[in-house]
Amino acid sequence: MENLWLADVLARPAPESVRFLSRADVVECLAGIDVVAAVKDALVSHHFGRTILPSEAYLSWTNRHGAYSRSIGMPGAVLENGTEGAYGMKIINASVSNPEFGLERAGGLGLCFDPRTARVTAVMEVGVLSAVRTAAVTAIAVEAAGYRATRSLAVVGCGTQARVHLALLLTRCPDLGRITLCDVRGPVAESLAAELAARHPGVSFSVAATPAEAMAGAETALFLTTVAEGYVQPEWVRPGSLLVNVSLGDLTDEVLTGASALFVDDVQLIVENPRRPLGRLVNEGRIAAKVREDRPSITATLGELLAGDIVAERPDTGYVVVNPFGLGILDVALFGAVLRRASGADIGQALELV
Repeated sequence: MENLWLADVLARPAPESVRFLSRADVVECLAGIDVVAAVKDALVSHHFGRTILPSEAYLSWTNRHGAYSRSIGMPGAVLENGTEGAYGMKIINASVSNPEFGLERAGGLGLCFDPRTARVTAVMEVGVLSAVRTAAVTAIAVEAAGYRATRSLAVVGCGTQARVHLALLLTRCPDLGRITLCDVRGPVAESLAAELAARHPGVSFSVAATPAEAMAGAETALFLTTVAEGYVQPEWVRPGSLLVNVSLGDLTDEVLTGASALFVDDVQLIVENPRRPLGRLVNEGRIAAKVREDRPSITATLGELLAGDIVAERPDTGYVVVNPFGLGILDVALFGAVLRRASGADIGQALELV
């Protein structure tokens, strides 16, 4: 009764609602979207300055199980030739102890904003969408770096990201015939190999005991782990191969500085984040943010490759590294595509706010 005075002073607002999309709703929408094309368009838009990419908000702590936990807020916008496009924010949280309790390591929410009113118009589960976006960037990088015809692949880390990456790459790399899996949890790698072998009888799947063993025969290697310290040694790298450093922490300084070519999604984000190995190396001056002759350098962004400003060449003796930091605008672009699909097909649930 004491708070009834609020009803007297607050004006009656206009009705407002948001569309809520569960994971199942998001998956239903994604089935009708060319995810790779949407992400590729957003990368090109970013290259040409048709995006807004603020700095991310980062919060980390150690939970009561002693595990690293974090929350990242990533706002952004993708403009359509300077006009209103997709505005939104990704909130992605993770704890490395989650799998012990039957949870995926990471999960969160995606928000869509109305460009005119700035109101939140949709809230969607973002765990699967984030994994799909990450896999799409990898697929784009493999193709843009000149490795679409790769025949052998090593995958280090066999969690959700590995499943989504392999599902996508097996549809886009027609020559892929041999895949080697590796995970510190041996049974997890073996289970995934058996599952994939049943689905793809024309592809050979095997399990390696160590990352070095997995990489030995692979033209392309994906790192999809949760490690915080580099361990991959230069002598493990097959000449002419591609290393996609998705989890950002697997490659040692020596591997990063020794690459024949180094491709990233955004230079400024890397410079602003010395927590990550590549950002630290750039801030220490050991890798230049722009191409230089006197030291290892970032060769190009994926946007530059896609726009044709720079053409990637596969080395014969060296190797290529792709270090995709993770652009929130790519998620926002997918949020917009999912919301358009959901609105057109009346997918999801309307939640009344007022």
